[in-house]
Amino acid sequence: MTSPAARRQQSTGNDPATRLTEAERDFIKEIDAHMTREEVLSDLKACLQLAVQVELATIPIYLFTYYSIVRNAASGEGIDPVQAFANKAAGVIMSVAVEEMLHMSLSANVLFAMGGAPQMYGKAPESYPALLPGHKVVGPPGPDGETSERIPLAKLSLEQLWHFLQVEYPEALDANPQKQDWDTIGQLYSYVRCLLESNKLSDADFQRGAAAAAIQPYNYSPNNVDTVYPTGKFDPWKPAPPTPAPAWSDGYPSAAEAARFANYADSHAGKSQLLCVSSRLDAIDAIDTICDQGEGYPVPNLGASAYADTSKGEDSHYMKFLRLQAQFSGYADCREKLPSQPPPPPPQLPTITQEALDERDLVVAFPRNPTSGSYPAKLQPIANFSSALFQYMLIMVETIYKVPPEGQKLFFNEGLHRSMIWVMDKYFLTIREIPIGNGEFMAPVFENFSLGDQATSFQALATAAQATVDATTALVNELDPDDPLVSVYNNVAFYAALAVGKPASVVGSARPLPDVGPYWRQ
Repeated sequence: MTSPAARRQQSTGNDPATRLTEAERDFIKEIDAHMTREEVLSDLKACLQLAVQVELATIPIYLFTYYSIVRNAASGEGIDPVQAFANKAAGVIMSVAVEEMLHMSLSANVLFAMGGAPQMYGKAPESYPALLPGHKVVGPPGPDGETSERIPLAKLSLEQLWHFLQVEYPEALDANPQKQDWDTIGQLYSYVRCLLESNKLSDADFQRGAAAAAIQPYNYSPNNVDTVYPTGKFDPWKPAPPTPAPAWSDGYPSAAEAARFANYADSHAGKSQLLCVSSRLDAIDAIDTICDQGEGYPVPNLGASAYADTSKGEDSHYMKFLRLQAQFSGYADCREKLPSQPPPPPPQLPTITQEALDERDLVVAFPRNPTSGSYPAKLQPIANFSSALFQYMLIMVETIYKVPPEGQKLFFNEGLHRSMIWVMDKYFLTIREIPIGNGEFMAPVFENFSLGDQATSFQALATAAQATVDATTALVNELDPDDPLVSVYNNVAFYAALAVGKPASVVGSARPLPDVGPYWRQ
């Protein structure tokens, strides 16, 4: 059988299509022999929706740990190895979160091409620690030798990086394709790949949702200001090359020279990283990109590798996290179970201790697995709004498929970009300054907060924002005017009001997030 993947020309320099394993070839024969076309189509749509929810479940896990890291504790010329590690860890974690959003979008684009309506709103795990959708309930042993299959929301630590490895654990070469009770995410995507490669499908099956109405490639960038990190000390005042350094330069490199991005532009199969789908081959490319970036596959040799791209510049998600963990004190003594491929790295230098990160306040003391109800009653509206923001972001992703193609770029920039960068990011960075007792500070919550129907969700978001403004106003009134928390609570109120554009006296002329209601009432 000549598969669609085998027919793809490898002239673009992108990742080559992953060859089928023996287990996959055997399963494709079973599909061709025993499943009807209607069963394959139905199974594929269900698996793609499951894939969307798997990727969605990982995003809060990574964002929570990212926001536990303090990146700005030292200026460029004052960065030492501990601060450099904290910066690198944050950049790497955010780089993976960005690609998980890409993976969610790729699975959604394939489903949309088949005529499906991708669902994200209210589809995140009900609570954390969470078992990823479809994941086997028995996982490999962690650093302490104990098995923990559920993945928590927790601050940066050696243990939390192990939980990240559980998410991205490489698929064994002889693993069976699985849509339920899988050991690795790769098995789920292997199942999807087998359905795509069966003789029951044709290109026409991926032309039921117009490619022009899918999430477009121009909406994705592999890097942003949060995925960059410095390799060491740098002079924050030194111009970037080729401008000559001023006479007062102390010899450190410029910020541009010291900067590193964790994601590379060539880590994708097909024409682009975010791919619109109009053929079976496009769908296969989309799934290949997800697998290569997460677990890594060397082609032509096939099997798990350390890399996500053809230039061998970008590690797979699994290896990104493993290299970070290898720099932690205690890595050499871990009793965690690691696969032999790709080969685990030796301990990385300089060694970083948890004590150094905590004592230097480079990792915020977040509570584990917080819920709105776990916070004091006075703070619960603030927690609820972090969930409301997250859910409205998911609604906006669903809405993209309803926006006319000519308006999608503006909608994405005013909606998704503004919500993630100018509201959610600032809101999370602000609430982590609020003490909650026992030496801990407030952390974001990612619950399935109900905003009602999508058609009226903006009004519900505005109600949640107003509740936050009211709560912070009451908290400020209880404080001495000189208390540093006054400015923190005022900033919380500002970002909540900014999301919905009111009250105008707070946010001035700043534009709110877009109201998606008209797109859902058409």
